[in-house]
Amino acid sequence: MIKKPQGYDEAAAYTGEFQALPKGKYVCKIRQVSEVTDTDKSGHEWRKFVILYDIAEGEYADFYDKQFKAEKETNPKAKWRGVFKQNMDDKGTPWLKGVVTAIERSNNFTFQWDKEGNEKTLVNKKFGGIFRRRQYEKDNGERAMTTELWRIRSVAGLAEAEVPEDELLPMTGAGGGRPNPADAAAPPSFMDSDGFVNIPEGSGDEGIPFM
Repeated sequence: MIKKPQGYDEAAAYTGEFQALPKGKYVCKIRQVSEVTDTDKSGHEWRKFVILYDIAEGEYADFYDKQFKAEKETNPKAKWRGVFKQNMDDKGTPWLKGVVTAIERSNNFTFQWDKEGNEKTLVNKKFGGIFRRRQYEKDNGERAMTTELWRIRSVAGLAEAEVPEDELLPMTGAGGGRPNPADAAAPPSFMDSDGFVNIPEGSGDEGIPFM
């Protein structure tokens, strides 16, 4: 006879299965916004507009929050996965304005630049997110698919938006074997080097650190 362990009925079931967010169009909500500075391989510094977000409505509401809490049960260093980064300067400026405009239109408000604490006015604001699937190569050479926030639109603009086809790595060789390492895509460009961001236990909608 196998006796049921104490607390079995209350315990979460760790099956090793990972639920992926399907590609598609979602209404999202902002958890936090911050300006950070990244340095590229050439040593050039870039200002980036960083959004921590979650799914706001529907079947997958609070998807990233639930995912984080589940992972936190077994991994104290669990990381938040809903992260979007947009370059703020040079060629990134028009794209940044598009992101901010989409948020403004979705919430009928005007973002006030250059004011202390203005990033807090964006918390809980909604926007339309277009999510795609993209294939990349891991350090061990294996291929994997990631679902990423590809474009930000206004909530109203989601109706006419199109979800792109999966982006796959090119194949090399007559037999379609392993891709050329030079062709292998990196993890999503809007994420940190490991793809995610740490969020300490007990963090609320505000005060979540990005690094």
